[in-house]
Amino acid sequence: MNLKNSKFYKRIQELRRFSKEKIRKDREQRTCARLDMALSEQRPHHESDLEWSSSPRRRSKKTKGKKKAASRLSGGKDTHCSSPVGDEIPPEAGIQSYIQLNDKCYRLACTRQVPVKSSRDDDRSISESKSAICVSNSRYAMIGRISKTLGYKLVKETKLWNILWSDSFPGVELFKNMKRFQQINHFPGMIEICRKDLLSRNLNRMFKVYPHDYKIFPKTWMLPADYGDAMNYALTHKRTFILKPDSGAQGRGIWLTNDLKTIGANERLICQTYVHRPLLIDGYKFDLRVYTLITSVDPLRIFVYNEGLARFATNKYVEPTPGNSNDLYMHLTNYSVNKRNSHYELCDNDDCGSKRKLSAINNWMRRHNYDVEEFWTNVDDVIIKTVLSAWPVLKHNYHACFPGHDKIQACFEILGFDILVDWKLKPYILEVNHSPSFHTNEQVDREVKRPLIRDTLNLVSAVLADKKQIMREDRKRVKQRLLKTKGETLQRPRVCSGSTKTEGSPKKVEPEEDQDPLAQQVAWEDSHMGNFRRIMPPPDGTKAEYYSQFYGQTNQVSIFAETAASKKREDLARKMRLQIEEKKAKQDQMLHGRNKTDKRKRQLVILPRAVREKNRVQLYRLQEHWLPGFISEAEERLRHTWLQMRTEAIKTLRITENVYATLYEAGNLTNTDMVVFPHLYQHLQNGFDIKQHT
Repeated sequence: MNLKNSKFYKRIQELRRFSKEKIRKDREQRTCARLDMALSEQRPHHESDLEWSSSPRRRSKKTKGKKKAASRLSGGKDTHCSSPVGDEIPPEAGIQSYIQLNDKCYRLACTRQVPVKSSRDDDRSISESKSAICVSNSRYAMIGRISKTLGYKLVKETKLWNILWSDSFPGVELFKNMKRFQQINHFPGMIEICRKDLLSRNLNRMFKVYPHDYKIFPKTWMLPADYGDAMNYALTHKRTFILKPDSGAQGRGIWLTNDLKTIGANERLICQTYVHRPLLIDGYKFDLRVYTLITSVDPLRIFVYNEGLARFATNKYVEPTPGNSNDLYMHLTNYSVNKRNSHYELCDNDDCGSKRKLSAINNWMRRHNYDVEEFWTNVDDVIIKTVLSAWPVLKHNYHACFPGHDKIQACFEILGFDILVDWKLKPYILEVNHSPSFHTNEQVDREVKRPLIRDTLNLVSAVLADKKQIMREDRKRVKQRLLKTKGETLQRPRVCSGSTKTEGSPKKVEPEEDQDPLAQQVAWEDSHMGNFRRIMPPPDGTKAEYYSQFYGQTNQVSIFAETAASKKREDLARKMRLQIEEKKAKQDQMLHGRNKTDKRKRQLVILPRAVREKNRVQLYRLQEHWLPGFISEAEERLRHTWLQMRTEAIKTLRITENVYATLYEAGNLTNTDMVVFPHLYQHLQNGFDIKQHT
């Protein structure tokens, strides 16, 4: 039972609010009303003064007069605090009046503070209403601290937040319940490129359609569906293969091999050809963590952060051989793996350390006469093509989850692209992280990740949505839906990217910011990029035409259609299910002595309903009036005596030792027997005859 919905909890909250209100009123009464009792002046006789009664009062009415005075003090901001002369008193001045107590007249000075609203206060309240962020689902405290410095208000998930920052993929229910002014840091369907198996499937599919354009990843097979193709390739090419779990992370379960025959035919793995000649710096292998921000999928808008991380292996690189294939500190560049090595180097200088900034890598390339601009153009091309491989799914899922978001985009996402560079300076995509780590254990992490979060929160267009206005519109729309008459239809005003109007549209011209929210978002993002650079849509028109061919994807089989690989996966799943069922049947047979499926169930005789009801009532009465039988103490003593005699007979005849020795000689002892009787097992191991000796 939820206590927050109970009447008792609501009553407690109501009493708490009532007590707080009473305390607040008492505090205002003490602070706002100042009674100058020291100046007990008699009231001067003036023409404009009010007439006061000077008749003596009885003692019983003194307390009543004091209570009235106190009530006047508590209500000093009303009409009784008027000027005796009748002149207007400014709000910041003290309000004077007179009261009479015990035949004496006292002067009352009541100070009233009138709050003056400034433009800054209005702006601050508006910003607070527009900038609420929820980081309760994130384990990185840095995000909350940076949000506070930017003016965001930290709220819980149950409040009306503008941005929800989560480390994991949220559920579909959260997407459906989002308001039109809310944003979340994950796109539905982004798992299509964030899981290794789905990323491999999408890239292989695009490679079959565009073989010259999608040479951006090592040759990849999904086992066991592509087991035959991988074996055929291994027979004709002497290569080293790297094997990864289909949904692993942080370098867990990765290993190298030269012989694919050592892999089981039913293992679920990702098999890739190993890039045996990577680009080396100071003799070490490295990869690049490129942070990418996606602010929209329809239209697709991608930004790449100019700063990132280069993660180095901790052992100097040598081409893989059967002798060094197990050296993960040489072949893997994951930080979670190499931080355990004693050779991991912490360095504040940009030109040293096992983790460096991308700016240091750019400087190293310039010193060695590499074309840095062309290299990053190729990296941008890899990122764009990787996202485009899953673009149909992203677009479909977004419109299915957010059909009514017409003010701002409902999602944004920071992705961590892991890029490996070979000796020819060609980038390869290894994997995509949907929730890259924002831990700041080192100085280089703080220098990269803090500006990244700050620029991301500045770039997203959450401030373009007016929370109060959208909530008023939604309430009005709900009211119209409830009160609409038969035949009327209510349509949500959809905002298109174009600015043209139909002939039947009204002549009233709305402001441009209300007509085209997409134009607002584009203008906002272009003016708040910070250290980001926009790669999609590309600034060059020729590149935009080049990438437009990948949007259609009309000359390929639908991604939801059945393929040869999917058929193999279904056959494998069916075989695994049959194996599990057979194993379970064998276990049941061992436990029960016979197979459950071979049991001949005795058919029960169906009695008439009246007879069954009579038997049920009789059984109920017997259970209701049941009493335990008489227990005889003599019988209990006799039973304990027989049990003791049985135990002594087992010891004297050495039945346990004889059975144990027989099982030991036959080789039928189990691990449980060895654990329960360790002394007997030790004697038998030492050669003693436990049948005769202890």
